[in-house]
Amino acid sequence: MMRTLILLCSLILSVGQTIAQNPTPTELNDLNKLRAAYPLAQPKATAAEVEAALSEDLFTPLPTISKEQTPHIAATVRALAYAKLSGKSGAAERLDAYLDYLSKDSVIERMPKLVYSAYGSVRQLPADLLSALSACDSLRRTRLIAGVKELIEFDRTYLTDSELRRQINSDYLYNVLQHLFVCAIHNPDNQQAVADLKAFSHFLSGCAQYVPGGGDVLKPDGTGFHHNTHYNGYMYSYRTWVQYIGRLKGTTYRITETAYNHVAQAVVATYLMATRSTSDANRHFAASLGGRHPYTGTQVSFTQALFDELIAIGGDILGTGIDHELAACYNYFFKTDKYKEAGVCNLDGFYSFNYSPAGVYRYGDWVATMRCPTTRFWGGELYSRQNRFGRYQSHGTLEIVYEGNLARSGYPSDPSQLAAGWDWNMPCGSTTVHYPTWKDLLPNGNDTDRFDQYTLTTNFSGALSWGDCGMFAAAFDQGDSWGNRRYTPTNLTFCKSVFAFDGILVSLGTGISAVGDYPDTWQTATNLFQHIGKGDLPFMVDGTEPAQGDTLRLAANRKHYLLTPAGTGYYLPAANEAVEVIYNMQSTPSLKGLEANIFRNVLAAKAFIDHGVKPQNKRYAFYVIPGTTAEGLKQTARRIDKDLFRILAQEDSLHVLQHRPTGTVAYALFAPSDNLTYGKLRSADTALLAMERCDASGQELDLVLCCPDLRPVPYKTYRWRSSATCATLVLDGQWKQKTGTHQTAILEPTDGKTRVTVWLSEGTSVHLKLDVR
Repeated sequence: MMRTLILLCSLILSVGQTIAQNPTPTELNDLNKLRAAYPLAQPKATAAEVEAALSEDLFTPLPTISKEQTPHIAATVRALAYAKLSGKSGAAERLDAYLDYLSKDSVIERMPKLVYSAYGSVRQLPADLLSALSACDSLRRTRLIAGVKELIEFDRTYLTDSELRRQINSDYLYNVLQHLFVCAIHNPDNQQAVADLKAFSHFLSGCAQYVPGGGDVLKPDGTGFHHNTHYNGYMYSYRTWVQYIGRLKGTTYRITETAYNHVAQAVVATYLMATRSTSDANRHFAASLGGRHPYTGTQVSFTQALFDELIAIGGDILGTGIDHELAACYNYFFKTDKYKEAGVCNLDGFYSFNYSPAGVYRYGDWVATMRCPTTRFWGGELYSRQNRFGRYQSHGTLEIVYEGNLARSGYPSDPSQLAAGWDWNMPCGSTTVHYPTWKDLLPNGNDTDRFDQYTLTTNFSGALSWGDCGMFAAAFDQGDSWGNRRYTPTNLTFCKSVFAFDGILVSLGTGISAVGDYPDTWQTATNLFQHIGKGDLPFMVDGTEPAQGDTLRLAANRKHYLLTPAGTGYYLPAANEAVEVIYNMQSTPSLKGLEANIFRNVLAAKAFIDHGVKPQNKRYAFYVIPGTTAEGLKQTARRIDKDLFRILAQEDSLHVLQHRPTGTVAYALFAPSDNLTYGKLRSADTALLAMERCDASGQELDLVLCCPDLRPVPYKTYRWRSSATCATLVLDGQWKQKTGTHQTAILEPTDGKTRVTVWLSEGTSVHLKLDVR
């Protein structure tokens, strides 16, 4: 019923446009240019298909049409069209008769609704039907296009932005745009073709609007959504989207500038999460962002050629030849000077993606990614025989991915092995309860039951960027159910933070607890790293290379220095529990599960902080120095101890770090806090992330803030929507906003302090620049 009402509304709008507004000469000229540039495809068919189409009884009445019948009907149309164009005797008459029959009985219009995630049929079936257009006269072409338009819900293109927002779907973008385009430009009625082409352009632009909550596709931070969360793996839909946006380049049908900016931001965001490369190969993001394909599906799918096309699209829309800003990003991402006039922008630095939620720190030839789930953003998607052991995929992870192939970073690199050989208990940087058997790590102990890993109650997870530095923090409590209970509860909890300065990551954890009715063999650990394969460098533990087969237990409350075979250094100060180090062969199953019986035996170097069994309120602190050597690690550790960082607070609800060279004080407030004495911030009435920096004279203060908790509230259309946080802070001293700065906060001086009220929303940051009053 709803579909019929929408169709009626769209038809009224379509007819109204056609009658009320004749096409302009420019619109007709551009339409004809598109027809010439993108002619109708020629049908193809096998001899067997042609013989069947010419001999079968095709005119049996179809009071109902099953899903199984529709591919055969479409294939028959394609085969008859091919036979007609090939000059087969009787084919022309039979095609015309069959099309007349389909039209008279509204067969195409009555076909079952397409499932847009069924990538084979949703692409093939309309393509088969439309392939016959080149063999049709004008009347039958008009009828066939009308039928296919109903089948692919062309009426969506006529929806208003607010109506369209409820229906945007990345599968539809990926699978259906090509059919919409053909139906629009090849309609024999020029008035209708122009109206449909305008609607198509409107649709391409409308899909670029920001959608609330868990809806597809774009979010304000540039992340792309599918399956109710940030999902790089499904953003191959950007390819089709940009391809068809590009087809409208240079015509009056081009998309809007706002839509272009949103799409360009989304593409750049995907590249920012990944390593650089001179080509499309070896451009990887972290496994925590891999959806149901960690370690096997981390390749950026948007191509270099399409990036070039997007730059040209931007130039056309902006009237500048190329989009110089995007071209400068291209030069950086592809390590080239192809767009010399644009220069190269240095995109090293820290980036927050709080609709993921993730923090990304780019530095030199590596990318560090921090991630942790919430009640609305899952950390791992476990599908039937896919990612069966992905429960811990982003359990407060900290991953270092280097430029080059996956083996360079110590990840599984042979796609045929489906990540077998990886210890699924130990994603890098995660805090987990180790399962002694692989069956325990499967949802309900089998290879088919699905599970999406959410937290139980917490939503505080995300990052704060301040250009070349930043921080990530998360409060986590373990969810064990998805519809119903899938795991024995371990009630794992932790608070963790990561601070990024000068190519070094400072990782703090508190409140690490686990309790439940589970065996005493289930060990809780913070996993420092895992590297499989030999690597380019020797594995070093406290200055010595362990022998293959070694299992070492490094003493608690002593300094330790670990260097992975990828060249990532880990410095653990004395205030830590014992560290377990393993350098040995390990045999583990592939991500398909146990029934596939795919195991791989591989050399692994790995280490974890041992919190024991069913721990209570444990903590850790360590420093990660990527791209170093054994000697470089020792030197950096000495600098850390001497003058780089001070850990000012490491409590269950508060982590505070000072970067001493810049005087920056960074706060992870997991709960409201008062009586703070670490910098200018004295209190905050809500959980948030903050970084402050005072100049040498004490007369100027920079303060950046965000609330990574999007405060989700139920919202039927999109499952949920975010809500804003009104934060009230108290600063030491009397401050005012700098002259000329945008009024983003209310400042009220009182008793030698300043009360600051600011609204924080969508996980975005607020930067306050203050002067002494």
